[in-house]
Amino acid sequence: MTRLELPDRCDIVTLCEHLSRERGRPLHLAPVIMGASYPCGMWVALDTADIVIFEANTSRLHQDHIIAHELAHMICSHRGDTDPAGSSGLSSMFPHLDAERVREALGRTSYSTEEEQEAEIMASLILEHVTRPPLESRWAVPSVDAETVARIERSL
Repeated sequence: MTRLELPDRCDIVTLCEHLSRERGRPLHLAPVIMGASYPCGMWVALDTADIVIFEANTSRLHQDHIIAHELAHMICSHRGDTDPAGSSGLSSMFPHLDAERVREALGRTSYSTEEEQEAEIMASLILEHVTRPPLESRWAVPSVDAETVARIERSL
């Protein structure tokens, strides 16, 4: 994650803002209830913006993973498989988008390709960086409270 030069305390939104600046184009996050017959996330690279679509009906942790996975495709410059738009149902899901753009969308449902495996590993690395807990603060226990604090620690 050194290449991205992110601040120490970073979340998915901060990463998206950083990538938007780096790519010189807006990056929009779009939560959509997609259901089991659709991929849980996809990256759509339009001429003027990037859109990361992710399943809205799941936990925040899972949403972060889906978004990180799609950002990994972006970071790695993946172009994906170009299956016909109708085969995955994406054209019916997004009828307002140009069919060619839908075909270029990086929405996938399996992890068998090298790009998918790379994106999954990269997503894990991204989440390790952006969601790691802050360093635990240390404080000195006043001597008058040391016995009480020690008793509490032993009970944990």
